[in-house]
Amino acid sequence: MSEETTVILVEDDALLRDGLADFLTLSGFSVTAVGDGLSFYRVVAERPFSVAVIDLGLPDQAGEVLVDYTRRNTSSSIVVITARDTLDTRVACYRTGADLFLGKPVEGRELAAAIESLAARRAGASLPAVTVAGGAPPPAGGGEWTLLAGQRGLLDPLGTRVDLTPKEYQLLELLVSHAGGTAQRDELLEGLYGRGDGSAQRALETLVRRTRQTIAMATGGLAPILTQHSLGYAFTAPIARR
Repeated sequence: MSEETTVILVEDDALLRDGLADFLTLSGFSVTAVGDGLSFYRVVAERPFSVAVIDLGLPDQAGEVLVDYTRRNTSSSIVVITARDTLDTRVACYRTGADLFLGKPVEGRELAAAIESLAARRAGASLPAVTVAGGAPPPAGGGEWTLLAGQRGLLDPLGTRVDLTPKEYQLLELLVSHAGGTAQRDELLEGLYGRGDGSAQRALETLVRRTRQTIAMATGGLAPILTQHSLGYAFTAPIARR
């Protein structure tokens, strides 16, 4: 990135906090890690942060309060992490002002990818346009992904193949059909499950998380699937069907 990405991580579990802080530091971020709400308030009063990563289960104050404070009083993007991975909790966090919600156990690579995307958006960096066969060409110099029609496969820009389950492939088909835009949550629910009830919404969250992990594990890189706050999801790299 063109400027340093600063991260404040609030997590009361010392082992998890230290592990995530070490991983994010190795990923190139400047990380300040604290274990409670009071420490969080003291630190954010002293300096700004690009991204705040907030655990909901803190010992001295509900994480939702910290999310609301961060949204109202800072310019930081917000990632919520919690073991309370329920629809009601996610909806409440988004309404409070969270940009992203990650259920525990948190994968370091996914968290790093989320922070990188949010920091780029915060800095005003434009995301690459999504393209499909017959659409506008990808940006000059940008690596293009390829969705292998009928083969349930995905190629990264270096030619590494990712084998997908039927549902993962169907999700990517829906994402890349929205050139340069966001696939709305309601449309994804209808296309994938034919309904939009709580069970389907939880299944969609799980599917997106699993697809990100499948791509990351196969390529050793970050999956370019971005959560668009209150809207849906977008595949943020150039991609074509073949």
